[in-house]
Amino acid sequence: MPDDDAVIVINRGPQGTGELAWMPDDRSYCLAVVREDRAETSCKPLPSSWARIGVRLVIADRTVSARTVFFAVVDGGHGPYGYKGTAAAAPGPGMGPVHDATAAFASGRTLSLLTYERPIAVSTPGDQYICSADNAICFPALDAHGG
Repeated sequence: MPDDDAVIVINRGPQGTGELAWMPDDRSYCLAVVREDRAETSCKPLPSSWARIGVRLVIADRTVSARTVFFAVVDGGHGPYGYKGTAAAAPGPGMGPVHDATAAFASGRTLSLLTYERPIAVSTPGDQYICSADNAICFPALDAHGG
């Protein structure tokens, strides 16, 4: 992972294990899964079109320890993000918190990177939406697309 103030980094998990996601620039994203002494890293370009208004990418890319980790890239400057609707009061059994970070890039573009998780094979009832604090951007949490 680059050592640069312009990257977005979210570190989830205990020391020696976890998932990292970062954006080296405003056109690509990278994901890494760290497990003790090894890490798997992949970098890909962002889709050229928006999947939803303000939402560039939502992927369920990493399955670890019976959990699916979701990564989302959204139009920035609207955080923090969290569950909305019935999910706000009770986000569903085992749904992890929404972690987000925002960065402004040299191009003038501001993007936010979000990560959240849910257990595999657990039905999650209700309208599991994630929205920005100002409700300008909302999307279905479990509707993976892009990437």
